[in-house]
Amino acid sequence: MMNRRLRWLLAALWLGGLAGVGLIGAPVAFATVPEKMLAAAVASKGFYLMAIASIVLGVAITVLERWRGPTARMDADQLLPLAGVFFAVLGEFGVVPHLLQAAVTHSPQAGLWHGLASLVYALQALCVAAYVWRLPGRAD
Repeated sequence: MMNRRLRWLLAALWLGGLAGVGLIGAPVAFATVPEKMLAAAVASKGFYLMAIASIVLGVAITVLERWRGPTARMDADQLLPLAGVFFAVLGEFGVVPHLLQAAVTHSPQAGLWHGLASLVYALQALCVAAYVWRLPGRAD
């Protein structure tokens, strides 16, 4: 029971952090900082810190899932947090460098990279939300 509560708490922190940065932190940065590139730097730092937190929380949840009862094959309760970690790494270290380069050079592809970064971030949040949704109804 304690393990389930800890997993739920970590997942709730992860999902709340994603929502806080994506729905509050970044929009507020762009709404209050007059220079667009400075606002982007502030928002980017928030997304970077959330990516690091996502990796730590996702790995911790996966380890706790394995302690719950290791099986020969991975189930959705182990794959969903790992998928969230995958999307965090893909977004921060695969997509964001291209987005930043396109923004700095005023490339017409900046919008494409921004859309892709938003999609990857949303997929990460969807994985975590699905995990949170599944957790209370399971028998451990």
